[in-house]
Amino acid sequence: MSYLKIGARLAASLSKHFSPRELIVRSDGKIKYVRLSTRSQLVGATLFGGIAILSLATSIGLAMQQVTLHGRDIAVREAEGAYTGLLAEVADYFDQFKGSTGKLGDDEAYLLGLSGENAGMRDGLKSIATQIEGPAPLEGAATGKSVAQGEDPLRAKLRDALKNRLLAFDSDLKRIAARNQSLTNQIADLKSEIRGIEGDRRRMAAERDELTALLDQSRQSNGNLANQVADLTGRLTTLRRDHQVATEQVASLTAKVGTLQGELQMAQASNADLSRQVAQTKLALTTVINQRNTLQLGRSDLGRTIDELREKVASVQESQANFVASVTERTRNSLEEMEKTLVMTGLNVESMISAAEKDGIGKGGPFLPDPATGADETEQKLLTNVATLDDEVARWEKMQVVLRSVPLAAPVDHYYISSGFGARVDPFNGARARHEGLDMVGTLRSDVLATAPGTVIHAGWKGNYGRVVEIDHGLGIVTLYAHLDSVAVKVGDVVDYRQLVGKLGSSGRSSGPHCHYEVRYNDKPLDPMGFLKAGRYVFKG
Repeated sequence: MSYLKIGARLAASLSKHFSPRELIVRSDGKIKYVRLSTRSQLVGATLFGGIAILSLATSIGLAMQQVTLHGRDIAVREAEGAYTGLLAEVADYFDQFKGSTGKLGDDEAYLLGLSGENAGMRDGLKSIATQIEGPAPLEGAATGKSVAQGEDPLRAKLRDALKNRLLAFDSDLKRIAARNQSLTNQIADLKSEIRGIEGDRRRMAAERDELTALLDQSRQSNGNLANQVADLTGRLTTLRRDHQVATEQVASLTAKVGTLQGELQMAQASNADLSRQVAQTKLALTTVINQRNTLQLGRSDLGRTIDELREKVASVQESQANFVASVTERTRNSLEEMEKTLVMTGLNVESMISAAEKDGIGKGGPFLPDPATGADETEQKLLTNVATLDDEVARWEKMQVVLRSVPLAAPVDHYYISSGFGARVDPFNGARARHEGLDMVGTLRSDVLATAPGTVIHAGWKGNYGRVVEIDHGLGIVTLYAHLDSVAVKVGDVVDYRQLVGKLGSSGRSSGPHCHYEVRYNDKPLDPMGFLKAGRYVFKG
């Protein structure tokens, strides 16, 4: 359990310090996002740490090699010093051996001399004893009897002195013999030591040869190591430079990582949404697969159904062709009625349609291929009828635009015409004059209404007309309402059909309450009565 806790804590620490980040890379005015996952950051940190550890290990290895080489040089120098000291000791041993040999020779000669001297002394003593004691042996002469027989005291004294001298000499001979034995033993020891020294000398010579070979090998190894050190130094320099570049890159990436954390959180939220969408898509895909399997099972039945449908489609297309022909005929009749209405107003039908096209009419509808590309005769007939209907409908739409701009109603509800359009006698001076509108007499301050939708282009006093409202209905058609008692609109207002524009009055050059009503097309006055007749024709049903 403790290992699991340690692993969890380690994973949490790594996730905290190496949370996923994104880098923003800007180049040529474009921004790209580079995502750094936790694994990629760990790999980068591991590589960076490995490079640092490798650099440290290389530096330590070089230092250790330098220490090893220095130690080897010291060992070689110590070996050379020891070998030189050993040679000096061997030379000292040889000198001591030569001195000891010479001393032994001298001692041997001295001993031989002593031996000869001893022999001579023995002979002399014997001759002296013979002379003193006679032929009798010396031992017998030393008895108390001889002294008692009247021996000469001088002679006895000489004999005692000689005896003492012989005893002393015998003691010296014993010492010399002991010394000689000691010297003999020393000579044997020296010979044994010399034999050991000779063995050591031969062994040291072999070791010297071995040390010389090792020294040559060490020098060669030192040369190789020096080359390796130079190579490693160059590699270390390169690694340090790469390490510096990597450090700068890591610093730059670290700065960018901070910026990318926010975007990463957004991306994670988006990823969660995408995961839900993927789950939904998988569910839908499973459903589609099941449906596909079902469709594959029913494919054979669909073939027969398709043939039946083709027959039904042909029948439907025939019915549609007849229906389109009927609708086309009805549309054409409606167009004829609308064109007849426009003719009654005195307007030119084609000119108004052209003006409606220039004013801009929205276009659209389904795509219908050219009749020549139809699959069969029935479909070609249907497409031909549809194309004809489309042309008629387009003209009908243009006529609708025109009719929306044409004033077909009277501006007042209750009126009678006191003066018509055209030539008349002026009511003030009795002279012949031209009247460009209709004078509609009605109740004072009754409503004056717009005869068609449009935009107010004048609202206020206008000379002899008194208070006037002018409305632009588009397509070059303008209506004028004069001699008003008051005005209810202002310039720029968009008015609808039958909207109040003022009150009937008698302002300006007027003989009584009435509304002077004009219709102009491209600044040319037209008889409003034609428009009123056309309106009654349109609205009669």
